[in-house]
Amino acid sequence: MVIRWGLIGCGDIAEKRVADAIIRDSNSQLLVACRRDEEKLVRFAERYGVEHWTTSAEELIAREDVDAVYIATPVEMHAPQTASAAAAGKHVLVEKPMAMDSTQCQLMVDLCQQAGVQLGVAYYRRFYPVVARVKELIRSGVLGRPLSILATTGNPNRFPKDDWRVVRSQGGGGPLMDIGSHRLDLFLDLFGEVVDVKAMCARSPDYEAEDMATLLVEFKAGQHGVLQCYFGTVDTPDRLEVIGTDGRVTIEDLNEGSLLAVTSEGETRECHPPHENFHAPLIADFTAAVLRQTEPAVPGHVGLATNDIIEAAYASFPVASPDA
Repeated sequence: MVIRWGLIGCGDIAEKRVADAIIRDSNSQLLVACRRDEEKLVRFAERYGVEHWTTSAEELIAREDVDAVYIATPVEMHAPQTASAAAAGKHVLVEKPMAMDSTQCQLMVDLCQQAGVQLGVAYYRRFYPVVARVKELIRSGVLGRPLSILATTGNPNRFPKDDWRVVRSQGGGGPLMDIGSHRLDLFLDLFGEVVDVKAMCARSPDYEAEDMATLLVEFKAGQHGVLQCYFGTVDTPDRLEVIGTDGRVTIEDLNEGSLLAVTSEGETRECHPPHENFHAPLIADFTAAVLRQTEPAVPGHVGLATNDIIEAAYASFPVASPDA
């Protein structure tokens, strides 16, 4: 059986990776695409050889020949489109962050469970080999007792003030929601449950969402995590570091995959690059889960846990509009 996909949202991420990942997956077929801008949609369909296309998400979801939908729309649309898809019996793989808030996330989880369909969230960095290697080093005990995890990341784009990524009613926030969510998901993957969150968010002079956020989290097991994320920085590292009592492991460029481990035995350098299409393992895992009727690697309740942290962060340091 081949999973027949409908792609809702054919913007940047779909163009760069999602469409290609679905097309190249042996268990998938990209059957229909949807975008509100018809001219851009036609070019997208022609580029990827998509047989059917529509400017209506409702029309795509209603098609009986669609088994699963990939939702790559602005965050404000994730919950309502997931609800519609679940009601139509479609499996859902939704872009990150999962939704605008934890209440919406929980609703998505509940509706998909009630409908008997799979719900996955596109936190594709969980599939990086370098992340698996960090897990292995932690579990091996070579780093001693794990103490902390640190992530620093930024997006050089200086978005116009009406871009959904910086309009809170459309994207939910700024870099914390957009790129910080990926790193918080890795925090949960590597260190487990978070029990306390403190944050500071910088009020941007250019738009209503923050352009910088710094988080301090405490994990249930006692370790600490620090996240710094930015919009509009020209040269920001994509750094991930785990420190233990007996060593540390540092990744200077998470998307590149090189790793430095420093222990009592000395320094070692390794390289564990990701798949050339970051989304390919995510799509393969989700289609396998649908076919085997098992939970995907990043199910809805995992996406909810990340949104819980973000919600706590914004609650601890609310960001006001620049005009307030």
